[in-house]
Amino acid sequence: MPLEEQADIAEAFVADLAKNFGASVTFDREQVADDEIRVTVNGENIGRMIGQRGTTAGAIDELVRTVLQRHAGSGRDGRIRVDMGGVRARRAEALAAFVREQAAAVRESGVARALEPMGGADRKVVHDTVSDEAGVDTASEGEDPNRRVIIVPAGDAD
Repeated sequence: MPLEEQADIAEAFVADLAKNFGASVTFDREQVADDEIRVTVNGENIGRMIGQRGTTAGAIDELVRTVLQRHAGSGRDGRIRVDMGGVRARRAEALAAFVREQAAAVRESGVARALEPMGGADRKVVHDTVSDEAGVDTASEGEDPNRRVIIVPAGDAD
């Protein structure tokens, strides 16, 4: 199933869900990679759809993933990410800024720093951010849900 068609299904599902939350929503699509579209949901009264610390927004993203799997089955390529009110994008920006600070500290001290355990999406932000930083690499350790990223001096990632 083409990625654009998946985004249409995701938007229809979220629009119906928003009605149940008493919210009116609009959508912005962004092709963030060849195999990924981010659908940002904006609108009036979406605070409940975001939830405390973004927990409801994360649950909605998971529901969208399940809906798409049921519609497309194994014929589904790529990924649709739903970002309620831009929460995911703001979190990624804040995490990237924190990671750049940690990378600078590792570069200066030569001592690796282990970050707190985090979900796969946040770990990807860490790996992608560090890949743009000179003199540092990343390594991962542990099993979900306790998997963490370690920022190490370049050449020490094994």
